[in-house]
Amino acid sequence: MRKRLVCILLALTLCSSQVLSVSAAREEEIQAEKEENARKLSDANQMIDDLEYRKQQMLSAIDELDQRLVRVLAQIDLLKEQITGKETKIEETHTRLGEAEEAEQKQYKAMKKRIQYIYEKGGQAAWMLSILEAEDLSDFLNKAEYTEKLYDYDRKSLEEYAETIRQVKELSDKLTAEKADLEEMKNEQELQKASLEASLDEKKAAADDYETQLEAVQVQASQYKVLIEEQNQELRRLEEARKKEAEKQAQEAAKSQAAENSKSGTEEQFSGPKVKDSDTNSSKESGTVLNKPDSSADQDSIDTSENTEMSDADTSPDTKEDNTSESGGISGEDVVNYALQFVGRRYVWGGESLTDGVDCSGFTMKVYEHFGISLPHYTGDQEQCGRGVSYTEAQPGDLILYSGHVAIYMGGGQIVHAANSQPYPKGGIKVSDNAAYMPIVAVRRLIG
Repeated sequence: MRKRLVCILLALTLCSSQVLSVSAAREEEIQAEKEENARKLSDANQMIDDLEYRKQQMLSAIDELDQRLVRVLAQIDLLKEQITGKETKIEETHTRLGEAEEAEQKQYKAMKKRIQYIYEKGGQAAWMLSILEAEDLSDFLNKAEYTEKLYDYDRKSLEEYAETIRQVKELSDKLTAEKADLEEMKNEQELQKASLEASLDEKKAAADDYETQLEAVQVQASQYKVLIEEQNQELRRLEEARKKEAEKQAQEAAKSQAAENSKSGTEEQFSGPKVKDSDTNSSKESGTVLNKPDSSADQDSIDTSENTEMSDADTSPDTKEDNTSESGGISGEDVVNYALQFVGRRYVWGGESLTDGVDCSGFTMKVYEHFGISLPHYTGDQEQCGRGVSYTEAQPGDLILYSGHVAIYMGGGQIVHAANSQPYPKGGIKVSDNAAYMPIVAVRRLIG
């Protein structure tokens, strides 16, 4: 009888071990799949953080380009107004020139008529005779004085008209050159506008692409989360099934043991008094040990939110440095003297060579670079460098900034700058005597 009980227990143990083995294998398989999905979810979250960071960087770049574009458009409008003003002044100057030339011609014709009259009446002898026929000394002096005044009047009138014509022509040439400078600055701003618009389109397309990638990766991450949750539920079901199977087999084994003890109680008289039925429930199982798997580790939740830390160097917004030099030994005169070495060199839009060609902001950038001071190659950005002073406080070496143009102040109202005046021989790097030849936007001091 005891042998039969042992066989039954062995059979139950074998079935239980097979069921538990299948359950454990399936649990390990699901656990491995869950870990793989958790890894993929972590990678997806990392990619989401990376794409979000790149998208934010792109949006910041777009905002900066938008601001620069707004400034460029404002400068273009201002330059258009200044060009219109110069054109008005040029028309007024041409009118004055025409009036002066007409007056000169009238004066010249009147003088020729008087000279012709004199010669027709006998020339110089007629004048001398008229003087000699004077009634008295007073009459003689009056005629002589009148003749001298007539000659002086004609000569001075012609000289004055000639000087007026010269001044008006000089003013006209100056205004035309200034207008050419303004038009070149406007063209430069138009090129910058086109470049900024192209960059904006490119970056907006990149931002849209990041957004599309983000949406795709977020969908993948959501799918991985669903899979992980399904696998967690499956693991919980397997664990519950395993617990139930273990409890069921433990109960069956206990029942079998109790039944065997009940049947053999009367046969084994040598073992002592009968064991009460109530005590059989507490009898221990013999020869069978059921190892209950450790289920203390909670697999229901997985932390998949890995926070990606970014260094301050990657996340801090770009800041413009104050390029004011603290070093001694550099004076504004040094800057001016160095800049004057390149007077007469070519103007090249976007150029950065003091010998082969520069534009206005490239000229100031390369001059100050010689003294160890870094400036951006953009007039609008140079407005933020150094510290601001008023024009009345301007010193040699200061930057004089206009709408779309920049120059170096020399002192005494003079500037040295790179200006493009192609129709005239005064273009390129040159010295101008009037620093306020167009409205001054700012004066920035970089040294001292």
